[in-house]
Amino acid sequence: MLTPNIVNSAPAPDKLRVLNVPELPSLTDSYAKVAVGLLRSKNKGVITVPETRWETTDVISRQLVDNYNTLMGASGVVGHNSAPSVAVHITAFRLSTAMMVDPRFPLPLLGMVHLQHRVWHMSDVPIDKPVRISTWPQNLAPHHAGTSIEIWVQIFDPVTDKLLWQSMALYLSRSVELPGASQPSRPERPTFHPPVMTGQWELPKDIGRRYGAVSGDRNPIHLSNPTAKMLGMPGAIAHGMYAAGKMLAGRETLAPYTWAIEFASPMRIPSRVAVNYRQEGDRLFVTGWNAKKEKLHFLGEIRQH
Repeated sequence: MLTPNIVNSAPAPDKLRVLNVPELPSLTDSYAKVAVGLLRSKNKGVITVPETRWETTDVISRQLVDNYNTLMGASGVVGHNSAPSVAVHITAFRLSTAMMVDPRFPLPLLGMVHLQHRVWHMSDVPIDKPVRISTWPQNLAPHHAGTSIEIWVQIFDPVTDKLLWQSMALYLSRSVELPGASQPSRPERPTFHPPVMTGQWELPKDIGRRYGAVSGDRNPIHLSNPTAKMLGMPGAIAHGMYAAGKMLAGRETLAPYTWAIEFASPMRIPSRVAVNYRQEGDRLFVTGWNAKKEKLHFLGEIRQH
C-alpha cells in the first residue's frame, strides 16, 4: 500500500536576516505582478536563495474560519477557539506568495508546481488574536524535472514566542535548471493499484471559485476551463490545498497533530474523487484517485501526537 514520500527536512531560519512587513500582502497584488511580467521568465548564471525571512503580525480571522468550515463541512472542536490547520495556511500563504514574487526570489512563480506539503500543528492557533508569521525559502536543489525549493512557515505567539504551527511546502520549477548541477534521475515508484474505496468526493465545477473566494487564491488555473487553458492547462483543476482541507475535514482534533500530503496528479473539475481512509496505529493514511482511470491524485497522512 502506497504512503506519502515526504522530504525529510528541518527548518533553518536562525541565521537569516529578518524583513519586517507591516501587514499581510494581498494575493491579488502578488498575482498582478506575475500578470504584468515583473518576474523573470528564467534565471541565468548563479542562482541562490535569499538569506532573508519575511515576518509580520496578523490574525487568523473568525470570518475566514467560519467561511472555511462552511466550505469544507468541517465540524468538531476545531474552529471554535482553535483555527483549522488549512485556515492557518491560507493566512500565511499571503506572506509566502509576496516573498515568492519578490525580484530576489530565485524562481519564477508562474508555472510553479506544488509537490507536497507537511504541517506540524503543535499547539492550538488562536482565532482573532495576533500571531507572528515568519516565512522563508531554503534547500534550492536539482530535481529530475527542473529545480525544487522548500517554502517554510512558522506561526508564533507574539507575547511568549512559543512556536504554535509550522509547515514545509515543496515546489518545483520546470523552467529553471541549476547551473552546474547534475539532474537526478526520475525515481521509480510502485505501480498504483487502487485500494478499496471507503468514500467519494464530489468536486463541482465551481469548487475552484468557491475555494478562491474563501482563500483569496484566485489563480486562473482553478477558476474555469477558459482561464486555465490560457495558461497552458488542459482544463481547470482543484486547488491542492482544497484536497488537504477536505482530507482533514472532521478529522482534526486539538493539537498536537501532524499531517502531510503528496500530490501525484491534478484533480480536474468537475469530477469525482475516490478516497480510501486507512488507520494504522496512530496514523490515518488517505489515498485519493480517479476511479475511472485508476489514476492517483494524492497520498496523505494524519497523525495525532
